[in-house]
Amino acid sequence: MSQQPSPLHPYQPQLDPQLVEMLAGLNATADMAVVQRTRLAVMEAAAEMREQRRRNRRTVGVILLTVAVLGMVLTPAIWSSVDDFFGGEQFLELPGMVMVMILLLFSTILGALVVGIRSQQQVRPGRR
Repeated sequence: MSQQPSPLHPYQPQLDPQLVEMLAGLNATADMAVVQRTRLAVMEAAAEMREQRRRNRRTVGVILLTVAVLGMVLTPAIWSSVDDFFGGEQFLELPGMVMVMILLLFSTILGALVVGIRSQQQVRPGRR
């Protein structure tokens, strides 16, 4: 009885003729398939990067608009409080305390926006 060699016997490797042709540069169809897959992957990555930039610009715009609106809303209150302080009012009177509460609210919102911006920058791929 003779033994037949197994298909994966180390002395008789099984070669795929299409793979050999592709590696030798003789199979243009396989090369074009690789080129098309690579081109598609690059185009998808570029589109995703454009969309991410667009989202980032929109987010920064909303944050800047929010800070500007808060600044415009708080400007009359700040002006009035500073005018009252220069007019001789004490810091612990009602208008001063209201102004301190408004400034605390404003600084809290501003801090939350800064934390949001920094956390978003850390999430971006390719940036540290």
